[in-house]
Amino acid sequence: MIVTVDADIDLFRKAGKIAGQVLEELMNMVTPGITTWELDVAAEKLIRDAGAVPTFKGYRGFPATICASVNEEVVHGIPSKHKVLKEGDIISMDIGATVTRDKGQNFIGDTAVTVAVGKISPRLEKLLEDTKAALYRGMEVARSGVTLDEIGGPMEDIAKANNYGIVREYGGHGIGYSYHEDPIILNYRNGSRTKLKAGMVVALEPMFNLGGDRVRLKPDNWTVVTTDYKPSAHFEHSLLIMEGQSPEILTRRPHEVI
Repeated sequence: MIVTVDADIDLFRKAGKIAGQVLEELMNMVTPGITTWELDVAAEKLIRDAGAVPTFKGYRGFPATICASVNEEVVHGIPSKHKVLKEGDIISMDIGATVTRDKGQNFIGDTAVTVAVGKISPRLEKLLEDTKAALYRGMEVARSGVTLDEIGGPMEDIAKANNYGIVREYGGHGIGYSYHEDPIILNYRNGSRTKLKAGMVVALEPMFNLGGDRVRLKPDNWTVVTTDYKPSAHFEHSLLIMEGQSPEILTRRPHEVI
């Protein structure tokens, strides 16, 4: 989808702003002893109070507002009253906020961050910093005329330089009225010559593992974990692709320094 109408761009901006604000509030709530279910309840209330609806809740049957993925969980973790965060954990929180126009068209902000629960090890701190740096590096080059390989390549370079596993089955994506759409933006080079175009809304989301590349799906048919049970980090922003300049970061958090 190519967004050319100013009113549509403004609605994507609204959805992105809500998603970024809510994610920052969730980040401030993360502390040892809180459950992922409590984070989910707070996220739904914050999104709805802001005039949007949770994108993920009910999407293909997903039962919650946020994806809450802890330690070896890569993406799509289901919040639970029984999952209590403890000192030394890391948690990835992936949220979506949807603003709907009268015509039934949806405008979505999709964003994720991985944060420490209390004090974490230096190795985990570096994993988080490097995965975030990969997202920022990808965003630097994401503009009209750039190929998908030119985005995934620099992210891959950061992973390889630090001996991280790269999650290869999942990646960034286009965002349209129905949420996920082409192009799929991998976090490594695969020879793609597909080019971004001005007006596209896309999500970049590197996922790096402290161990190997391989992941598997748990029996709940949602939660993706590393096969070696090593921790994984995940960062994501939604972008509006621009002509000849860096993208507009639609989901930028209020106090995020880039």
